[in-house]
Amino acid sequence: MLNIAALDAFAPRPWRNGRGTTREIMAHDAHPAHFWRVSVASIVGDGPFSLFPGLVRHLALASPGRLTLTGIAPGGTTLERPGDTIRFDGGLAVSASCHGQAVQAFNLMAAPAVPARLERFQAPFRLEHAHAVALLPLQGEWRTEGCDRTLPTGMIAWGQTTSATRVAPVAPALPACLLAVIISTSQTEKVMP
Repeated sequence: MLNIAALDAFAPRPWRNGRGTTREIMAHDAHPAHFWRVSVASIVGDGPFSLFPGLVRHLALASPGRLTLTGIAPGGTTLERPGDTIRFDGGLAVSASCHGQAVQAFNLMAAPAVPARLERFQAPFRLEHAHAVALLPLQGEWRTEGCDRTLPTGMIAWGQTTSATRVAPVAPALPACLLAVIISTSQTEKVMP
């Protein structure tokens, strides 16, 4: 079952460097080999990210603006459009520049053995097996099979799916963009367009 709430329903926790806050959406930390965490960060100033050695980080730009990350690739990597994503080693010394404009980032951190990913969708898709998911619409309103409410921008859906689940824009003729964290909880896993 998926829960739906406004992002503001999750309490922000300030970063140690004072350059942002994190809203934790969901986490699994029962055993280090199976650890994962999903969050939304507000980045208000340039500075270093915290180190998370032994974890894989996935990050997507979740607002207008630009976010340049240095320390991942030579010359830096710039996320310029909402929904742009990057994956990197949590042990890297990464610094962020938000170019003078606060931005939001959708984050997934997971142990390397966890079958987890962060993807951008602009068309209907289907989760074929059981998953822990977090769905963040950036553009348009979305419908999730089995949910009695639609998912507009400014809201987030999170929780478990127990069977095949279709996710689609409410108005397929209009532009739509949704970020999805998908963590497989079954032995065989696939996402179908």
